[in-house]
Amino acid sequence: MAEEAGPSRPKRSRFSTSYLRDSDVEDELFADLESSDEFDPGSEEEYPSSEDGNDEQLQFSRPSAINIESNSPIRRPHSAPPHSTPDTSEDQLNLSQEDMYSIRPSVEGSISEWTEVGEMKNFTFTRLNEFYANPGTRPIDYFDYFFSENFLKMICDETNKQAVKLSAGVSQKSRISAWKELTVSEFKVFLGLLFHMGTIQLSRLQDYWKTGRLFSIPIFAEQMGRNRFLLIMRCLHFTSEADNGDPVLKVRSVVDYFNTKMNECYYPAKELSLDESMILWRGRLKFRQFIKNKRHKYGIKLYMLTEPDGLVLKFRVYAGGLDHEVSGKGHAEKVVMQLMNEKLHNGHALYMDNFYNSLGLAKKLHDNNTYCTGTLRINLKQNPQEVVQKNLKKGENISRYCQGVHIGKWKDKRPVTYITTEFKDKMVSITNKRGQVAQKPEAIAKYNDYMSGVDRQDQLLAFYPCERKTLRWYLKVAIHTFQLMLINSFKIYNKYSGQPKMTLYDYRLSVISALLPDKHVKTNPGPVKRQVPMPHKISKITERNAKGKLKRKQCRQCTREKKRTDTVWHCITCFEKPGLCVECFEVYHSSI
Repeated sequence: MAEEAGPSRPKRSRFSTSYLRDSDVEDELFADLESSDEFDPGSEEEYPSSEDGNDEQLQFSRPSAINIESNSPIRRPHSAPPHSTPDTSEDQLNLSQEDMYSIRPSVEGSISEWTEVGEMKNFTFTRLNEFYANPGTRPIDYFDYFFSENFLKMICDETNKQAVKLSAGVSQKSRISAWKELTVSEFKVFLGLLFHMGTIQLSRLQDYWKTGRLFSIPIFAEQMGRNRFLLIMRCLHFTSEADNGDPVLKVRSVVDYFNTKMNECYYPAKELSLDESMILWRGRLKFRQFIKNKRHKYGIKLYMLTEPDGLVLKFRVYAGGLDHEVSGKGHAEKVVMQLMNEKLHNGHALYMDNFYNSLGLAKKLHDNNTYCTGTLRINLKQNPQEVVQKNLKKGENISRYCQGVHIGKWKDKRPVTYITTEFKDKMVSITNKRGQVAQKPEAIAKYNDYMSGVDRQDQLLAFYPCERKTLRWYLKVAIHTFQLMLINSFKIYNKYSGQPKMTLYDYRLSVISALLPDKHVKTNPGPVKRQVPMPHKISKITERNAKGKLKRKQCRQCTREKKRTDTVWHCITCFEKPGLCVECFEVYHSSI
Protein backbone atom coordinates (compact mmCIF):
# COMPACT_ATOMS: atom_id res chain seq x y z
CA MET A 1 0.00 0.00 0.00
CA ALA A 2 1.43 3.42 -0.95
CA GLU A 3 2.27 5.78 1.85
CA GLU A 4 -0.29 8.56 2.18
CA ALA A 5 0.40 12.10 3.23
CA GLY A 6 -0.76 13.17 6.62
CA PRO A 7 -0.16 15.62 9.43
CA SER A 8 3.19 14.03 10.24
CA ARG A 9 4.19 12.96 6.70
CA PRO A 10 4.32 15.74 4.04
CA LYS A 11 3.43 14.83 0.50
CA ARG A 12 6.50 13.99 -1.58
CA SER A 13 7.19 15.52 -4.93
CA ARG A 14 6.36 13.27 -7.81
CA PHE A 15 9.85 13.54 -9.22
CA SER A 16 11.77 13.60 -5.93
CA THR A 17 14.89 11.47 -5.85
CA SER A 18 15.56 8.96 -3.05
CA TYR A 19 19.09 8.38 -1.89
CA LEU A 20 20.80 5.29 -0.54
CA ARG A 21 23.75 5.22 1.85
CA ASP A 22 26.69 2.82 1.48
CA SER A 23 25.51 1.02 4.61
CA ASP A 24 22.08 0.46 3.06
CA VAL A 25 23.62 -1.14 -0.01
CA GLU A 26 25.94 -3.29 2.07
CA ASP A 27 23.11 -4.43 4.36
CA GLU A 28 20.98 -5.52 1.42
CA LEU A 29 24.02 -7.09 -0.24
CA PHE A 30 24.91 -9.26 2.73
CA ALA A 31 21.27 -10.15 3.38
CA ASP A 32 21.11 -11.38 -0.20
CA LEU A 33 24.38 -13.29 0.11
CA GLU A 34 23.40 -14.97 3.36
CA SER A 35 20.16 -16.20 1.85
CA SER A 36 22.04 -17.64 -1.17
CA ASP A 37 22.72 -21.37 -1.28
CA GLU A 38 26.18 -20.64 -2.70
CA PHE A 39 27.29 -18.58 0.25
CA ASP A 40 30.40 -20.11 1.84
CA PRO A 41 31.56 -18.27 4.96
CA GLY A 42 34.90 -20.00 5.09
CA SER A 43 37.38 -17.20 5.72
CA GLU A 44 37.98 -14.73 8.51
CA GLU A 45 39.75 -12.00 6.51
CA GLU A 46 39.20 -8.50 7.79
CA TYR A 47 38.16 -5.58 5.67
CA PRO A 48 41.12 -3.50 4.45
CA SER A 49 41.66 -0.30 6.38
CA SER A 50 43.33 2.98 5.62
CA GLU A 51 46.12 2.03 8.00
CA ASP A 52 47.62 -0.23 5.29
CA GLY A 53 48.73 2.82 3.44
CA ASN A 54 46.25 2.34 0.63
CA ASP A 55 43.87 5.24 0.32
CA GLU A 56 41.68 3.36 -2.08
CA GLN A 57 38.33 2.50 -0.50
CA LEU A 58 37.03 -1.10 -0.75
CA GLN A 59 33.90 -0.93 -2.87
CA PHE A 60 31.17 -3.50 -3.53
CA SER A 61 29.28 -4.28 -6.68
CA ARG A 62 25.52 -4.28 -6.43
CA PRO A 63 23.97 -7.72 -6.94
CA SER A 64 21.22 -8.03 -9.47
CA ALA A 65 18.71 -8.70 -6.71
CA ILE A 66 18.97 -5.04 -5.70
CA ASN A 67 17.07 -3.01 -8.25
CA ILE A 68 19.01 0.26 -8.50
CA GLU A 69 19.37 2.14 -11.76
CA SER A 70 22.93 2.83 -12.83
CA ASN A 71 22.36 6.55 -12.94
CA SER A 72 20.60 6.88 -9.61
CA PRO A 73 22.68 8.92 -7.19
CA ILE A 74 24.04 7.42 -4.00
CA ARG A 75 24.14 9.67 -1.00
CA ARG A 76 27.52 9.47 0.72
CA PRO A 77 27.81 10.95 4.19
CA HIS A 78 30.72 13.28 4.89
CA SER A 79 31.49 13.54 1.13
CA ALA A 80 29.09 14.64 -1.57
CA PRO A 81 26.11 16.93 -1.03
CA PRO A 82 22.67 15.35 -1.33
CA HIS A 83 22.00 16.42 -4.92
CA SER A 84 25.49 16.06 -6.33
CA THR A 85 26.58 13.15 -8.45
CA PRO A 86 29.20 10.90 -6.79
CA ASP A 87 32.69 11.06 -8.26
CA THR A 88 33.12 7.30 -8.10
CA SER A 89 31.84 5.49 -11.14
CA GLU A 90 30.02 2.18 -11.00
CA ASP A 91 33.03 0.36 -12.50
CA GLN A 92 35.01 1.18 -9.39
CA LEU A 93 32.46 -0.67 -7.25
CA ASN A 94 33.11 -4.01 -8.91
CA LEU A 95 34.14 -6.85 -6.54
CA SER A 96 33.67 -10.47 -7.51
CA GLN A 97 31.16 -12.57 -5.60
CA GLU A 98 33.92 -15.03 -4.66
CA ASP A 99 35.88 -12.18 -3.04
CA MET A 100 32.80 -11.17 -1.09
CA TYR A 101 32.38 -14.69 0.24
CA SER A 102 36.00 -14.90 1.33
CA ILE A 103 35.79 -11.86 3.60
CA ARG A 104 32.71 -13.03 5.51
CA PRO A 105 33.24 -14.65 8.94
CA SER A 106 32.87 -18.44 9.09
CA VAL A 107 29.80 -20.10 10.60
CA GLU A 108 30.56 -23.34 12.39
CA GLY A 109 28.63 -26.26 10.95
CA SER A 110 27.54 -24.46 7.79
CA ILE A 111 26.32 -26.58 4.91
CA SER A 112 29.52 -26.21 2.85
CA GLU A 113 31.60 -27.91 5.57
CA TRP A 114 29.66 -31.18 5.38
CA THR A 115 30.77 -33.90 2.96
CA GLU A 116 29.26 -37.20 1.88
CA VAL A 117 32.49 -39.09 2.67
CA GLY A 118 34.61 -38.65 5.77
CA GLU A 119 37.25 -40.26 7.93
CA MET A 120 36.79 -41.05 11.63
CA LYS A 121 39.70 -40.68 14.03
CA ASN A 122 40.72 -43.77 16.01
CA PHE A 123 41.26 -43.38 19.77
CA THR A 124 42.91 -46.18 21.74
CA PHE A 125 41.41 -46.97 25.14
CA THR A 126 44.44 -46.54 27.41
CA ARG A 127 43.14 -47.77 30.79
CA LEU A 128 42.17 -51.09 32.36
CA ASN A 129 38.78 -51.92 33.81
CA GLU A 130 39.73 -52.79 37.40
CA PHE A 131 38.77 -52.61 41.06
CA TYR A 132 41.70 -51.39 43.16
CA ALA A 133 40.66 -52.83 46.54
CA ASN A 134 40.33 -56.36 47.94
CA PRO A 135 37.80 -56.18 50.79
CA GLY A 136 37.30 -59.94 51.24
CA THR A 137 35.00 -62.69 50.06
CA ARG A 138 31.74 -61.97 51.92
CA PRO A 139 28.98 -59.53 50.92
CA ILE A 140 29.34 -57.69 54.24
CA ASP A 141 33.04 -57.10 53.46
CA TYR A 142 32.14 -55.22 50.30
CA PHE A 143 29.38 -53.34 52.09
CA ASP A 144 31.79 -52.26 54.85
CA TYR A 145 34.29 -51.11 52.24
CA PHE A 146 31.80 -48.69 50.68
CA PHE A 147 30.23 -47.68 54.01
CA SER A 148 33.57 -46.95 55.67
CA GLU A 149 33.96 -46.40 59.39
CA ASN A 150 34.96 -42.74 58.88
CA PHE A 151 31.90 -42.09 56.73
CA LEU A 152 29.51 -43.60 59.28
CA LYS A 153 31.25 -41.76 62.13
CA MET A 154 30.79 -38.47 60.29
CA ILE A 155 27.06 -39.14 59.99
CA CYS A 156 26.79 -40.07 63.68
CA ASP A 157 28.65 -36.92 64.77
CA GLU A 158 26.46 -34.64 62.64
CA THR A 159 23.29 -36.41 63.80
CA ASN A 160 24.28 -35.99 67.45
CA LYS A 161 24.92 -32.27 66.87
CA GLN A 162 21.52 -31.91 65.23
CA ALA A 163 19.83 -33.72 68.13
CA VAL A 164 21.43 -31.35 70.65
CA LYS A 165 20.29 -28.41 68.55
CA LEU A 166 16.70 -29.69 68.34
CA SER A 167 16.52 -30.49 72.05
CA ALA A 168 17.45 -26.95 73.09
CA GLY A 169 14.49 -25.17 74.63
CA VAL A 170 12.00 -28.03 74.38
CA SER A 171 9.95 -29.46 77.21
CA GLN A 172 11.52 -32.10 79.42
CA LYS A 173 8.62 -34.37 78.52
CA SER A 174 9.68 -34.35 74.88
CA ARG A 175 11.40 -37.53 73.71
CA ILE A 176 14.28 -35.67 72.13
CA SER A 177 15.18 -33.97 75.41
CA ALA A 178 16.67 -37.27 76.64
CA TRP A 179 18.60 -38.04 73.44
CA LYS A 180 21.30 -40.68 73.82
CA GLU A 181 24.42 -40.42 71.68
CA LEU A 182 24.25 -42.30 68.39
CA THR A 183 27.17 -44.68 67.82
CA VAL A 184 28.47 -46.34 64.64
CA SER A 185 27.34 -49.80 65.79
CA GLU A 186 23.81 -48.55 66.47
CA PHE A 187 23.71 -46.69 63.16
CA LYS A 188 24.57 -49.94 61.35
CA VAL A 189 21.53 -51.52 63.02
CA PHE A 190 19.50 -48.53 61.83
CA LEU A 191 20.76 -49.07 58.26
CA GLY A 192 19.97 -52.78 58.46
CA LEU A 193 16.38 -52.06 59.47
CA LEU A 194 16.09 -49.35 56.81
CA PHE A 195 17.24 -51.72 54.04
CA HIS A 196 14.97 -54.47 55.37
CA MET A 197 12.00 -52.13 55.00
CA GLY A 198 12.72 -52.26 51.27
CA THR A 199 12.51 -56.06 51.42
CA ILE A 200 9.27 -56.10 53.45
CA GLN A 201 7.21 -53.15 52.27
CA LEU A 202 4.50 -51.73 54.52
CA SER A 203 2.56 -48.52 54.17
CA ARG A 204 3.64 -46.85 57.41
CA LEU A 205 6.81 -46.96 59.46
CA GLN A 206 4.91 -47.69 62.68
CA ASP A 207 3.48 -50.90 61.17
CA TYR A 208 6.86 -52.63 61.43
CA TRP A 209 6.63 -52.57 65.23
CA LYS A 210 3.01 -53.69 65.58
CA THR A 211 2.45 -56.86 67.56
CA GLY A 212 -0.95 -57.82 66.16
CA ARG A 213 -1.26 -61.02 64.16
CA LEU A 214 -1.55 -59.11 60.89
CA PHE A 215 1.74 -57.26 61.22
CA SER A 216 3.98 -59.11 63.64
CA ILE A 217 7.62 -58.85 62.40
CA PRO A 218 9.71 -59.50 65.55
CA ILE A 219 13.10 -58.57 64.05
CA PHE A 220 12.35 -54.83 64.20
CA ALA A 221 11.35 -54.72 67.87
CA GLU A 222 14.23 -57.05 68.77
CA GLN A 223 16.88 -54.84 67.19
CA MET A 224 15.63 -51.33 68.01
CA GLY A 225 12.61 -49.70 69.58
CA ARG A 226 10.16 -47.91 67.36
CA ASN A 227 10.56 -44.54 69.04
CA ARG A 228 14.34 -44.73 68.92
CA PHE A 229 14.26 -45.52 65.19
CA LEU A 230 11.90 -42.62 64.49
CA LEU A 231 14.00 -40.30 66.63
CA ILE A 232 17.18 -41.18 64.71
CA MET A 233 15.31 -40.60 61.46
CA ARG A 234 14.15 -37.22 62.78
CA CYS A 235 17.66 -36.11 63.74
CA LEU A 236 19.57 -37.69 60.84
CA HIS A 237 21.91 -35.01 59.51
CA PHE A 238 25.03 -34.78 57.36
CA THR A 239 26.50 -31.32 57.88
CA SER A 240 26.57 -28.57 60.47
CA GLU A 241 28.11 -25.96 58.17
CA ALA A 242 26.45 -22.58 57.88
CA ASP A 243 24.57 -21.80 54.69
CA ASN A 244 27.15 -20.93 52.02
CA GLY A 245 24.80 -20.55 49.07
CA ASP A 246 25.03 -24.20 48.01
CA PRO A 247 21.41 -25.35 47.44
CA VAL A 248 22.30 -29.00 48.17
CA LEU A 249 24.58 -28.28 51.13
CA LYS A 250 22.59 -30.61 53.39
CA VAL A 251 23.64 -33.66 51.35
CA ARG A 252 26.84 -32.35 49.74
CA SER A 253 29.07 -34.44 52.02
CA VAL A 254 27.20 -37.66 51.13
CA VAL A 255 27.24 -36.98 47.37
CA ASP A 256 30.93 -36.00 47.41
CA TYR A 257 31.82 -39.10 49.43
CA PHE A 258 30.09 -41.35 46.89
CA ASN A 259 31.80 -39.72 43.89
CA THR A 260 35.23 -39.69 45.54
CA LYS A 261 34.94 -43.30 46.69
CA MET A 262 33.99 -44.58 43.24
CA ASN A 263 36.76 -42.58 41.58
CA GLU A 264 39.37 -43.95 44.01
CA CYS A 265 38.41 -47.62 44.00
CA TYR A 266 37.20 -48.40 40.49
CA TYR A 267 37.97 -47.61 36.86
CA PRO A 268 35.31 -48.47 34.27
CA ALA A 269 35.51 -50.13 30.87
CA LYS A 270 35.51 -48.18 27.61
CA GLU A 271 31.75 -47.74 27.13
CA LEU A 272 29.93 -45.24 29.37
CA SER A 273 26.41 -43.81 29.35
CA LEU A 274 25.07 -40.54 30.71
CA ASP A 275 21.44 -39.85 31.52
CA GLU A 276 19.17 -38.34 34.16
CA SER A 277 17.28 -40.03 36.99
CA MET A 278 14.56 -38.78 39.32
CA ILE A 279 13.99 -39.03 43.06
CA LEU A 280 10.25 -38.63 43.55
CA TRP A 281 9.28 -35.47 45.40
CA ARG A 282 5.97 -33.59 45.31
CA GLY A 283 6.63 -31.22 48.21
CA ARG A 284 7.81 -27.63 48.17
CA LEU A 285 11.38 -27.26 46.95
CA LYS A 286 13.04 -24.49 44.95
CA PHE A 287 14.78 -26.86 42.55
CA ARG A 288 12.04 -29.45 42.17
CA GLN A 289 11.95 -30.50 38.52
CA PHE A 290 9.01 -31.22 36.25
CA ILE A 291 9.48 -33.59 33.31
CA LYS A 292 6.33 -33.67 31.21
CA ASN A 293 6.82 -36.99 29.42
CA LYS A 294 7.84 -39.03 32.48
CA ARG A 295 5.45 -41.25 34.39
CA HIS A 296 6.66 -39.66 37.64
CA LYS A 297 6.77 -36.03 36.61
CA TYR A 298 7.88 -34.25 39.78
CA GLY A 299 11.08 -34.83 41.66
CA ILE A 300 14.74 -34.08 42.27
CA LYS A 301 16.79 -34.60 39.13
CA LEU A 302 20.10 -36.47 39.20
CA TYR A 303 22.56 -36.49 36.32
CA MET A 304 24.32 -39.86 36.30
CA LEU A 305 27.40 -41.29 34.61
CA THR A 306 27.12 -45.08 34.54
CA GLU A 307 28.43 -48.22 32.94
CA PRO A 308 26.02 -50.01 30.58
CA ASP A 309 25.18 -52.59 33.27
CA GLY A 310 23.96 -49.87 35.67
CA LEU A 311 27.02 -49.37 37.90
CA VAL A 312 26.95 -45.68 38.88
CA LEU A 313 30.34 -43.97 38.58
CA LYS A 314 29.38 -40.39 39.40
CA PHE A 315 26.23 -38.35 39.84
CA ARG A 316 25.21 -34.76 40.38
CA VAL A 317 22.11 -33.37 42.10
CA TYR A 318 20.71 -30.70 39.78
CA ALA A 319 19.49 -27.61 41.62
CA GLY A 320 17.97 -25.81 38.63
CA GLY A 321 18.82 -22.13 38.26
CA LEU A 322 20.41 -22.18 41.71
CA ASP A 323 23.13 -24.49 40.41
CA HIS A 324 25.38 -21.75 39.05
CA GLU A 325 28.16 -24.14 38.04
CA VAL A 326 26.12 -25.80 35.28
CA SER A 327 22.97 -23.68 34.82
CA GLY A 328 22.41 -21.16 32.06
CA LYS A 329 23.59 -21.23 28.46
CA GLY A 330 25.23 -24.51 27.46
CA HIS A 331 23.74 -26.30 30.46
CA ALA A 332 23.81 -29.81 28.95
CA GLU A 333 27.39 -29.41 27.74
CA LYS A 334 28.53 -28.21 31.18
CA VAL A 335 26.91 -31.22 32.85
CA VAL A 336 28.63 -33.66 30.48
CA MET A 337 32.08 -32.10 30.88
CA GLN A 338 31.73 -31.96 34.67
CA LEU A 339 30.71 -35.62 34.97
CA MET A 340 33.40 -36.73 32.49
CA ASN A 341 36.14 -34.61 34.04
CA GLU A 342 38.22 -37.55 35.36
CA LYS A 343 37.57 -39.78 32.32
CA LEU A 344 38.76 -37.58 29.43
CA HIS A 345 41.85 -38.31 27.27
CA ASN A 346 41.55 -42.07 27.82
CA GLY A 347 39.62 -43.15 24.71
CA HIS A 348 36.21 -43.70 26.32
CA ALA A 349 33.05 -44.04 24.23
CA LEU A 350 30.23 -41.97 25.75
CA TYR A 351 26.57 -42.63 24.85
CA MET A 352 23.94 -39.94 25.44
CA ASP A 353 20.45 -39.05 24.24
CA ASN A 354 19.35 -35.95 22.34
CA PHE A 355 19.04 -33.80 25.47
CA TYR A 356 22.84 -33.57 25.63
CA ASN A 357 24.17 -34.16 22.11
CA SER A 358 25.20 -31.34 19.79
CA LEU A 359 27.88 -30.69 17.19
CA GLY A 360 29.80 -28.41 19.56
CA LEU A 361 29.86 -30.98 22.37
CA ALA A 362 30.87 -33.77 20.00
CA LYS A 363 33.82 -31.71 18.78
CA LYS A 364 34.85 -30.80 22.32
CA LEU A 365 34.83 -34.46 23.40
CA HIS A 366 36.61 -35.39 20.17
CA ASP A 367 39.37 -32.89 21.02
CA ASN A 368 39.70 -34.66 24.41
CA ASN A 369 40.14 -38.12 22.81
CA THR A 370 36.64 -39.23 23.78
CA TYR A 371 34.04 -40.73 21.45
CA CYS A 372 30.45 -39.53 21.51
CA THR A 373 27.42 -41.38 20.12
CA GLY A 374 23.69 -40.86 20.51
CA THR A 375 20.47 -39.41 19.19
CA LEU A 376 20.30 -35.79 18.07
CA ARG A 377 17.57 -33.18 17.98
CA ILE A 378 16.58 -32.43 14.41
CA ASN A 379 16.14 -28.67 14.93
CA LEU A 380 19.67 -27.71 16.00
CA LYS A 381 21.19 -24.86 13.97
CA GLN A 382 24.45 -26.63 13.16
CA ASN A 383 22.85 -29.75 11.70
CA PRO A 384 23.55 -30.31 7.98
CA GLN A 385 20.51 -29.19 6.01
CA GLU A 386 20.80 -32.11 3.57
CA VAL A 387 20.18 -34.48 6.48
CA VAL A 388 17.45 -32.36 8.06
CA GLN A 389 15.41 -31.88 4.90
CA LYS A 390 15.85 -35.32 3.35
CA ASN A 391 12.68 -37.42 3.18
CA LEU A 392 13.57 -41.07 3.65
CA LYS A 393 11.81 -44.32 2.97
CA LYS A 394 11.83 -47.08 5.55
CA GLY A 395 15.30 -48.58 5.89
CA GLU A 396 17.09 -45.69 4.14
CA ASN A 397 19.97 -43.78 5.70
CA ILE A 398 21.70 -40.48 4.87
CA SER A 399 25.03 -39.38 6.38
CA ARG A 400 27.24 -36.30 6.34
CA TYR A 401 30.73 -35.76 7.80
CA CYS A 402 32.52 -32.73 9.21
CA GLN A 403 35.90 -32.69 10.99
CA GLY A 404 35.57 -36.22 12.34
CA VAL A 405 31.87 -35.88 13.27
CA HIS A 406 29.23 -38.00 11.55
CA ILE A 407 25.58 -36.88 11.58
CA GLY A 408 23.00 -39.10 9.95
CA LYS A 409 19.31 -39.84 9.71
CA TRP A 410 17.82 -43.31 9.41
CA LYS A 411 14.18 -44.26 9.10
CA ASP A 412 12.61 -47.32 10.66
CA LYS A 413 9.07 -46.70 11.91
CA ARG A 414 9.97 -43.01 12.05
CA PRO A 415 13.09 -40.95 11.28
CA VAL A 416 15.91 -41.03 13.85
CA THR A 417 18.67 -38.42 13.69
CA TYR A 418 21.94 -39.46 15.28
CA ILE A 419 25.48 -38.17 15.84
CA THR A 420 28.72 -40.09 16.36
CA THR A 421 32.47 -39.54 16.30
CA GLU A 422 33.24 -43.27 16.35
CA PHE A 423 31.21 -45.03 13.65
CA LYS A 424 30.76 -44.49 9.92
CA ASP A 425 27.55 -45.18 7.99
CA LYS A 426 28.03 -48.96 8.00
CA MET A 427 24.80 -50.98 8.25
CA VAL A 428 24.76 -53.99 10.59
CA SER A 429 22.32 -56.86 11.08
CA ILE A 430 20.39 -57.16 14.31
CA THR A 431 17.75 -59.60 15.51
CA ASN A 432 14.66 -58.02 17.06
CA LYS A 433 12.42 -59.41 19.80
CA ARG A 434 10.34 -61.35 17.28
CA GLY A 435 13.41 -63.10 15.90
CA GLN A 436 13.43 -61.07 12.70
CA VAL A 437 16.73 -59.92 11.19
CA ALA A 438 16.88 -56.22 10.29
CA GLN A 439 19.49 -53.72 9.11
CA LYS A 440 20.31 -50.52 10.96
CA PRO A 441 23.29 -48.12 11.19
CA GLU A 442 26.09 -49.34 13.44
CA ALA A 443 25.89 -46.16 15.54
CA ILE A 444 22.23 -46.80 16.41
CA ALA A 445 22.86 -50.49 17.14
CA LYS A 446 25.68 -49.60 19.57
CA TYR A 447 23.57 -46.87 21.14
CA ASN A 448 20.80 -49.39 21.86
CA ASP A 449 23.36 -51.79 23.38
CA TYR A 450 25.13 -49.35 25.70
CA MET A 451 22.68 -46.56 26.57
CA SER A 452 20.53 -48.31 29.19
CA GLY A 453 22.80 -47.94 32.26
CA VAL A 454 20.66 -45.45 34.19
CA ASP A 455 17.44 -47.30 33.31
CA ARG A 456 18.85 -50.56 34.68
CA GLN A 457 19.94 -48.79 37.85
CA ASP A 458 16.45 -47.32 38.32
CA GLN A 459 14.94 -50.76 37.75
CA LEU A 460 17.07 -52.31 40.51
CA LEU A 461 16.17 -49.48 42.89
CA ALA A 462 12.47 -49.98 42.20
CA PHE A 463 12.57 -53.59 43.41
CA TYR A 464 13.37 -52.68 47.03
CA PRO A 465 12.54 -48.99 47.68
CA CYS A 466 13.56 -47.61 51.07
CA GLU A 467 12.47 -43.97 50.76
CA ARG A 468 9.26 -42.87 52.46
CA LYS A 469 6.87 -40.18 51.20
CA THR A 470 6.97 -38.22 54.45
CA LEU A 471 10.76 -37.75 54.60
CA ARG A 472 12.48 -34.41 54.13
CA TRP A 473 14.06 -33.95 50.70
CA TYR A 474 17.65 -34.24 51.87
CA LEU A 475 16.89 -37.49 53.70
CA LYS A 476 15.41 -38.88 50.49
CA VAL A 477 18.55 -37.95 48.57
CA ALA A 478 20.81 -39.44 51.27
CA ILE A 479 18.86 -42.71 51.50
CA HIS A 480 18.81 -42.89 47.69
CA THR A 481 22.62 -42.54 47.76
CA PHE A 482 22.88 -45.31 50.39
CA GLN A 483 20.95 -47.58 48.04
CA LEU A 484 23.24 -46.68 45.13
CA MET A 485 26.23 -47.63 47.28
CA LEU A 486 24.59 -50.93 48.22
CA ILE A 487 23.86 -51.81 44.57
CA ASN A 488 27.37 -50.78 43.47
CA SER A 489 28.86 -53.04 46.14
CA PHE A 490 26.61 -55.86 44.88
CA LYS A 491 27.79 -55.45 41.27
CA ILE A 492 31.46 -55.24 42.22
CA TYR A 493 31.11 -58.26 44.55
CA ASN A 494 29.74 -60.39 41.71
CA LYS A 495 32.51 -59.22 39.38
CA TYR A 496 35.61 -59.34 41.60
CA SER A 497 35.00 -61.46 44.72
CA GLY A 498 35.71 -64.78 43.02
CA GLN A 499 32.61 -66.24 44.71
CA PRO A 500 29.50 -67.63 42.98
CA LYS A 501 27.30 -64.83 41.70
CA MET A 502 24.33 -63.81 43.82
CA THR A 503 21.03 -62.19 43.00
CA LEU A 504 20.41 -58.73 44.41
CA TYR A 505 17.76 -60.20 46.71
CA ASP A 506 20.16 -62.72 48.24
CA TYR A 507 22.97 -60.18 48.48
CA ARG A 508 20.73 -57.72 50.33
CA LEU A 509 19.55 -60.38 52.77
CA SER A 510 23.15 -61.41 53.46
CA VAL A 511 24.15 -57.81 54.23
CA ILE A 512 21.04 -57.15 56.33
CA SER A 513 21.58 -60.34 58.30
CA ALA A 514 25.16 -59.26 59.09
CA LEU A 515 24.00 -55.79 60.14
CA LEU A 516 21.30 -57.25 62.42
CA PRO A 517 23.04 -59.84 64.61
CA ASP A 518 21.20 -62.93 65.88
CA LYS A 519 21.84 -62.11 69.49
CA HIS A 520 20.27 -58.81 70.40
CA VAL A 521 23.01 -56.24 70.92
CA LYS A 522 21.65 -53.64 73.25
CA THR A 523 21.60 -50.22 71.68
CA ASN A 524 20.91 -46.85 73.24
CA PRO A 525 17.14 -47.01 73.34
CA GLY A 526 16.25 -43.57 74.66
CA PRO A 527 13.89 -43.04 77.57
CA VAL A 528 10.75 -44.28 75.84
CA LYS A 529 11.94 -47.64 74.56
CA ARG A 530 9.94 -50.41 76.19
CA GLN A 531 9.91 -54.17 75.88
CA VAL A 532 6.47 -54.66 77.46
CA PRO A 533 3.58 -52.72 75.89
CA MET A 534 2.12 -50.11 78.20
CA PRO A 535 -1.66 -49.98 78.66
CA HIS A 536 -3.40 -47.41 76.49
CA LYS A 537 -4.69 -44.40 78.33
CA ILE A 538 -7.34 -41.92 77.22
CA SER A 539 -6.90 -38.29 78.17
CA LYS A 540 -8.55 -34.97 77.47
CA ILE A 541 -6.73 -32.49 75.24
CA THR A 542 -5.64 -29.50 77.33
CA GLU A 543 -4.19 -27.26 74.63
CA ARG A 544 -6.25 -24.26 73.56
CA ASN A 545 -6.42 -22.34 70.31
CA ALA A 546 -6.10 -18.59 69.78
CA LYS A 547 -9.74 -18.06 70.82
CA GLY A 548 -9.20 -19.87 74.10
CA LYS A 549 -11.20 -22.94 73.11
CA LEU A 550 -9.95 -26.48 73.57
CA LYS A 551 -8.27 -27.87 70.50
CA ARG A 552 -9.92 -30.86 68.85
CA LYS A 553 -8.68 -33.76 66.77
CA GLN A 554 -10.39 -35.93 64.21
CA CYS A 555 -11.34 -39.33 65.59
CA ARG A 556 -9.02 -41.88 63.97
CA GLN A 557 -11.55 -44.72 64.13
CA CYS A 558 -14.38 -42.62 62.67
CA THR A 559 -12.06 -41.60 59.84
CA ARG A 560 -11.48 -45.28 59.04
CA GLU A 561 -15.24 -45.70 58.81
CA LYS A 562 -15.52 -42.77 56.36
CA LYS A 563 -17.02 -40.47 58.98
CA ARG A 564 -15.74 -37.21 60.41
CA THR A 565 -15.95 -36.61 64.12
CA ASP A 566 -13.99 -33.99 66.07
CA THR A 567 -13.16 -34.93 69.65
CA VAL A 568 -11.36 -33.47 72.66
CA TRP A 569 -10.10 -36.94 73.69
CA HIS A 570 -6.92 -38.70 72.55
CA CYS A 571 -4.69 -41.62 73.51
CA ILE A 572 -1.53 -40.36 75.21
CA THR A 573 0.17 -43.76 75.03
CA CYS A 574 0.20 -44.17 71.25
CA PHE A 575 3.08 -42.58 69.34
CA GLU A 576 0.98 -40.12 67.32
CA LYS A 577 -1.50 -39.44 70.17
CA PRO A 578 -4.45 -40.05 67.85
CA GLY A 579 -7.76 -38.37 68.50
CA LEU A 580 -10.43 -40.89 69.57
CA CYS A 581 -14.03 -40.73 70.68
CA VAL A 582 -14.69 -42.41 74.02
CA GLU A 583 -16.89 -44.96 72.21
CA CYS A 584 -14.16 -45.68 69.63
CA PHE A 585 -11.25 -46.04 72.08
CA GLU A 586 -11.43 -49.81 72.63
CA VAL A 587 -12.47 -50.57 69.04
CA TYR A 588 -9.43 -48.72 67.67
CA HIS A 589 -6.88 -50.40 69.94
CA SER A 590 -8.27 -53.87 69.40
CA SER A 591 -7.59 -53.55 65.67
CA ILE A 592 -3.89 -52.61 65.85
